[in-house]
Amino acid sequence: MLRFQQKMILAFLLFILLPITILGLVSYKISSAALQQKISNQTVQTLKAVDRNVMASVSEVNAFSDYVISSSEIQSYLNTNDETSMIEFYNKQQAVAGMMLGNSQIADFILYRESGGATHLRDSDIPTFKKFRSSTFYRQILHEKGRPVWLTPSEVQPFAQANRFSFTLGRVVKDINTLNNLGYVILDVNMDLFDSIFTDVQEGTAYGMLVNQSGKIIYSLNRNLIGKSFAIDHFSNIQAKKSGYLIDNWNGEKSLITYMSSGFHTGSSASSLMIISVKPWKEISNDITHIRNMTLLMVGVALIIAGLFNLFYLKRISLFIQELLKDMKLAEKGTLSIRMKRYKIKELENIAIGFNNMIARIQRLLKEVETEQERKREAQFKVLQQQINPHFLYNTLESINALASLNGQKDISKMTINLGKLLRISINGGYEVTVKNEIRHVMSYLEIQKVRYDHRFSYEVEVEKALENQPVLKLILQPLVENILNHAFPQNSTGIIKITGTIRKRRGQFFIEDNGKGMDDNVLQKLHSFEKERPKQGGHGIHNVQERLELYYGKDYGLMICSSENNGTTIRISFPIQGDNHV
Repeated sequence: MLRFQQKMILAFLLFILLPITILGLVSYKISSAALQQKISNQTVQTLKAVDRNVMASVSEVNAFSDYVISSSEIQSYLNTNDETSMIEFYNKQQAVAGMMLGNSQIADFILYRESGGATHLRDSDIPTFKKFRSSTFYRQILHEKGRPVWLTPSEVQPFAQANRFSFTLGRVVKDINTLNNLGYVILDVNMDLFDSIFTDVQEGTAYGMLVNQSGKIIYSLNRNLIGKSFAIDHFSNIQAKKSGYLIDNWNGEKSLITYMSSGFHTGSSASSLMIISVKPWKEISNDITHIRNMTLLMVGVALIIAGLFNLFYLKRISLFIQELLKDMKLAEKGTLSIRMKRYKIKELENIAIGFNNMIARIQRLLKEVETEQERKREAQFKVLQQQINPHFLYNTLESINALASLNGQKDISKMTINLGKLLRISINGGYEVTVKNEIRHVMSYLEIQKVRYDHRFSYEVEVEKALENQPVLKLILQPLVENILNHAFPQNSTGIIKITGTIRKRRGQFFIEDNGKGMDDNVLQKLHSFEKERPKQGGHGIHNVQERLELYYGKDYGLMICSSENNGTTIRISFPIQGDNHV
């Protein structure tokens, strides 16, 4: 079980430190995501510029190849089988040769005739025309029908020199008059074609590359990457979208990868290329490290504040509450001499003073109550001393009964005996009597009333044997019977009162029935409103019995009255059965 001081510290940490920590983490995440998007958007713009420059360089090479295949000299050379014509080509077309040799991006120029044979500008080995025709590159050139076809460094390069990466462009040379295939132009393009362009992407350890759809790296400033797979877990996301960014591991390092589709198409099976920028995450995270550091600093400061708060404030409050609880328990046990000490904190001092004043006042009130109770007991004792002794009353009634019997007054004697029985139950004992004594009491009352009313009514009593010894609140039948005698029977009429006692569903029940004039609905509704004001006329006995039954047994027990005009009245009394364990 945590102590109060520990609970307060825990609450401080939960309600102050936890929100600060969550706020820092959320800020870090939001800043990280925003920075990712911002850097990626900037990188995408850079990649778009790179792609435009790539396409400009590719277009320049394509334009040069257009000039070559459409030149009249190339057309004339390929249309003749005289091999000496190539010497004339070199002699007469120095301008064309100078243009090709002056283009720094072109490493070699190869020309194949459709009829066989080949020539090129560099002094290096090249594939024979027969070997060239058996290559996939040849079939791709034929399929494009004169459009440029590019071979990337990651593909099989029959024309590249050993230990050297390069791009290769191939095209069919068609007769401009007949559109028949005359031969094939092969340009060996240097890798540094794109170097100056991709330098814009190079920033710190970040770098860019060209990757084909199968994931092969076809170009990078880092030549060691060319021909390798761009192996990341979510490469399928890059294949499915035209542009975007993601966080993934590249070469064992968490990196921000930004990508977009390039306009450069090689014309091969994996012709669609992508420009990809890879930037290590640690470089990006350096920009938001201060957010993390500030969060940690705030958490540290909050912990220090929590410690100081606990030392200089919570500890005092905790000790005060513990002292207050101890004194309250002592006061609860009756030790009212305790007093709380003074405290430096104003609020605690006010509580301590209030507690001491309350205890002092309780002491005074208890003394006043004790004094008042003592006075009440003395007054009650004096009243009891002045009361008539019940034995004196019973002896007097016995004397009257004896005199009535001696003088032959049987009715007076009978009334005296019943009055004595009536008084014994009314005066003696506690709140409850047995059902048998309650029945005896009401029968004594009825016997007296029979004499008074000149035997104008009769009564019947039936009580189950099992109910006779059960306790019941005393004097609940007599007021109801009195109400019947006063209101139910008109003058010069003979009435019958029937009292039945039974046990139903663990409840004792009395039924008091009469054959009197009954009640109308208005009177019955007023009598049923037991919790409202007492009636001004009639029903006092009924209200008194209901009120006593509810107070003693609870609202589940009491009276229920059924009546209608000229059809008599039935009153049911319900009370709990206590079995053989009642006192």
